[in-house]
Amino acid sequence: MKKKIEILVVEDDTDQFETYQDTARDQSNNDYEIILSHQKSAEAAKLALLSSNFDGAIVDLNLSSGDPNEASGNQILEKIIESHRFPVLVVSGNLQNLADNIRDKESGFLKFYNRDVTNVEIFTYLKNAFNTGITRILGGRGQIEDWLGSIFWRHLANDFENWSPGSLDPERTLLRYTVSHLSEYLDQPDGKDSFYHDAEFYIKPPIRKYIATGDIVEKENIRYVLLSPACDIAVRDIDENGDPKINAKRVILAPLIEVSRNSFVENKIITNDDTSKHIRKIVEEIVKGNRPKYAFLPKYGDIYPSLIDLQNIHTWSFKDYLTVNRIATISTPFIKDILSQFSSYYGRQGQPDLDKKLLVWNLTNLLKG
Repeated sequence: MKKKIEILVVEDDTDQFETYQDTARDQSNNDYEIILSHQKSAEAAKLALLSSNFDGAIVDLNLSSGDPNEASGNQILEKIIESHRFPVLVVSGNLQNLADNIRDKESGFLKFYNRDVTNVEIFTYLKNAFNTGITRILGGRGQIEDWLGSIFWRHLANDFENWSPGSLDPERTLLRYTVSHLSEYLDQPDGKDSFYHDAEFYIKPPIRKYIATGDIVEKENIRYVLLSPACDIAVRDIDENGDPKINAKRVILAPLIEVSRNSFVENKIITNDDTSKHIRKIVEEIVKGNRPKYAFLPKYGDIYPSLIDLQNIHTWSFKDYLTVNRIATISTPFIKDILSQFSSYYGRQGQPDLDKKLLVWNLTNLLKG
């Protein structure tokens, strides 16, 4: 079945729109059909956003050819950012009129181009974004909406009379309820590979304002992972200076070892004389979690692949921690596993060794018929 990529085009110049239309036809094929919704004014575009679900938008800032300072396209951009979830390309000869609060939000999903950008570049980007599945999952008409409907009508509706929030915050309670049910739907086996993408390993940038277990931070060009338990670092108050208060006086961190030959040799994980076969064996043991003193972190963006050095623990005062650069937070499923490895590594206990060869011999004789 041919997939439809629906694009909102906010452009008052009919000739310019026709060039978009030509490129959309050229880019369509047996698998995809690019459908353009042409709106010439901010008012018409707002109505289109109410009645349609789009996979992307191309927005001109100046929607009045008689006034070079007119920039009602900003209104559309504000509406999309506020209420919708799809990538937007601003294509305009008047980018100087872009509102500052929108300019500050430039990202992989909000791009700004002068008129010299090619239509092929525009539509290639929109097709690539569509192929990630972003709009089908988060765009307001995808899988999450289907699951939210099931949670509302199948789960919550049938049990709502049993809810007695009392003094609890009802909205927060319902949010937790919804998220837990979404997680259950997501974890249903479907016969497909259950591998996670590297991006799922991290929350980047961090969501918690001051501190979170699993924070990846940088100090004096060295990166660390925060391993303090959540109960120690939960922010319980803000002092008179506006600084957060936590239960712990100091926080626990482990440094990261970058996955590079020089770094591995320096930290004596490999030697210069190791063969490729031996290095591969070491890497396999680390990635599979068979070297207890190291936990592996995958590459994602500017987070380089690295090992958490669990045998080289540091402690800092919370005041010092608040001065570092927080890069990301390791997401909950993965930090739980790392903390389990951390506690197992420090909780391991040795025992006197037995003569296992003799023990096997004696026990085998006992079991012989």
